[in-house]
Amino acid sequence: MVYNLLNIGLGLYMTHFQMIFIKNLRFWRKKRGISQLKLSEMVNISPNYLNAVENGKNFPSPEVIQNMSDTLEILPYQLFLEHPVESTPVNSIISELIVIKQRVIKEIDELIKKRENTML
Repeated sequence: MVYNLLNIGLGLYMTHFQMIFIKNLRFWRKKRGISQLKLSEMVNISPNYLNAVENGKNFPSPEVIQNMSDTLEILPYQLFLEHPVESTPVNSIISELIVIKQRVIKEIDELIKKRENTML
């Protein structure tokens, strides 16, 4: 179900999906004790862009969402849940392994790009 929110003062249209994403991004960022400035540095985006995302003016690309979730040490889907859920002890090991897998894949991709650039 999608709701449109019209904020006449700012001229913003925001879907229910975006509001959930924003709520969860703030929840996980604050839970990890990370400021907007620090998260923007860790994700390699500008502080203004992150502020715009958290205020519903922009929506991040899949790559930025992946980088955010890696940095926050959560799975990307956790940013889209209706209610943010902590990992249960049973699932925490699996969640940790998935995060490690994501990091390894990212490192491998970076190594491949470096290798390709040196071959040019």
